[in-house]
Amino acid sequence: MTLLLVRHGESEGNVEGLIQGQLDKPLTDFGRVQASAVAERLGSEGGADRIVSSPLVRASATADAIGCALDLPVTTDDRLMEYGFGEVSGLTIRELLERHPGWRFWNDDESAPLFPGEEGMPAFDGRVREVVTELMALEGRTIAVTHGGVIMSALNAALRMHGVVEPGHRRARFPMKNCGITELDRDGEGRLMLRRHNDACHLPVGPG
Repeated sequence: MTLLLVRHGESEGNVEGLIQGQLDKPLTDFGRVQASAVAERLGSEGGADRIVSSPLVRASATADAIGCALDLPVTTDDRLMEYGFGEVSGLTIRELLERHPGWRFWNDDESAPLFPGEEGMPAFDGRVREVVTELMALEGRTIAVTHGGVIMSALNAALRMHGVVEPGHRRARFPMKNCGITELDRDGEGRLMLRRHNDACHLPVGPG
């Protein structure tokens, strides 16, 4: 019961500095190179039993590259999509702060006002917890190709299970490279265990 969380390759939205959320931006040429590199790495580690992906194209294209390398089909699950930012999707952070001074990313305050169409952290954490729990219950190794926010939510859930982050405290932040690998399994008491995070030694140096 091992879960490998893979962040998607570099997208056009990443390069443009956009708040993507569920905005469906494709991979860049370099993002496709990254996808091939992580596919080769996962194949060298023994592959997996299944691949599941966010349906957003930057994730599904990364998953397709992995599926081709491992000769596995890819299924999609909407619960692996990135956080829904609503009407501010597609803005840069600078544009957002000009319109909404004082805004803080990943606000843990459940009473904080949301942008029109924004998902809200309780709903987001709930769907991430649900899908991670289901995937961790499967036998063997599962690769889930997803997004930085989803991986961060899963890691914070693991920290809360171990009492490292108390409920109601601000969530921990983690570095998150495109096509980095995060590995979760369970300890003898059934709690989530982090085996590695942001493993990116397989990735080529980016352009520039």
